[in-house]
Amino acid sequence: MTRHLVLVPGFGGFDALGSLRYYHGVTEVLRTRDGGCPIHYFPNFPTASVQTRAQGLQLWLSELQARRAIGPEDDIHLVGHSTGGLDIRQLLIDLRRQLEGNVSKGPARLVQQLRSVQFISTPHRGTALAHRLGNAVPKVLASRLLLRLMFEGVRGLRSVGLASLGRALRPLSPRQNTANWIDAIIDTMEGCHSQEQGLPRALARGAYFDLLRWLLHMASDLTAITDLDPEPSTGSPPSPAHAEGDELEEEFSFINEHGISVRSIVTFAPASGSWPPTLFRILHTLTAFNPPRRLCLTHTINPLLTDQEPLQLRGEDNDGFVNSVSQVWPDAARSYWIMGDHADVIGHFEARRHRAQDGVPAATCHQYDLLNSSADFNLRRFIALWKDVGRFTAAQQRREATGPRHRNGASVHSIGSTRH
Repeated sequence: MTRHLVLVPGFGGFDALGSLRYYHGVTEVLRTRDGGCPIHYFPNFPTASVQTRAQGLQLWLSELQARRAIGPEDDIHLVGHSTGGLDIRQLLIDLRRQLEGNVSKGPARLVQQLRSVQFISTPHRGTALAHRLGNAVPKVLASRLLLRLMFEGVRGLRSVGLASLGRALRPLSPRQNTANWIDAIIDTMEGCHSQEQGLPRALARGAYFDLLRWLLHMASDLTAITDLDPEPSTGSPPSPAHAEGDELEEEFSFINEHGISVRSIVTFAPASGSWPPTLFRILHTLTAFNPPRRLCLTHTINPLLTDQEPLQLRGEDNDGFVNSVSQVWPDAARSYWIMGDHADVIGHFEARRHRAQDGVPAATCHQYDLLNSSADFNLRRFIALWKDVGRFTAAQQRREATGPRHRNGASVHSIGSTRH
């Protein structure tokens, strides 16, 4: 029996895009703990609806099973960052409905293999930022128009022109101590073409078409913004972030009935007073200001790491993208906080500036401090976080090895974080 770890990216999701890898450095940390434990990265749709993304995730997992990349006796552990966590919740909802309808043996086999789910920075009740940006049709249409113009611009420039534009913009980018989101954009643009023949040019060409496909996906479907709105307009499609009452109880019952351990890792970053305003300060302010009613909550939760104290969360607290109280799920007892912004926890923090090197393919991925917040997240915390993710899955496997798995209505209590 093999334990498989499946990582699901969030909003704008991808495995690797240009010079940016979504989960940067995670594989290296997990393998120092788990050795040969297979790690799979789901190539998600960027901004499609949560329902579409969940259907894609189920199809992808089924293909891994069909090819025996995941054997019939193996365990599956899911980890979702940001909207990726909602994709997993929707997957569980879909599987429950398929089992109730006796659709096929596939859903039953997948549920049987699911052992644990971990949510990181997931907007379980939506985020105020989505409410600000997407709660009106004109805003959504304007966003789609902008993305379409970006797609047409990238297509019109072609790979050579896009790389040339990136090189022209580099001297104009602000000089900072760390490589940030601006550097990520410019590096990706430059990486779309290589002067070298052979493998470097082939990789650059692939990076260019990956970028085109990513922009086209976003320009065609921005439904995820509506799915993340805590107070969606009438007629909006259902989303796990909108679930209340009986819907939530059905989710909890299904998880308990099938012995799936769950927990949430909640991220929080303090406000920044930097001037001029950084991207993080702008996003943090938009997310904190006058949160919708569903986010006007308080929760006191324990820390993930033992060098911290329990933290009381308020509606305005956030990580730059998601209100922290929205990340608490299924309850405060199974949620643990860590100081870090939305991108820190997936490996984008304290990034040193890098220079192009001879012989290094243009499409090589780099680390970026995407939000450059004041959370003081560092390598030590990153390693501790992802070792704890691996420890949680291993503890679940050990529990299964010491006793029978309870099903058919038996209540199974999820284990908490293993302490450092």
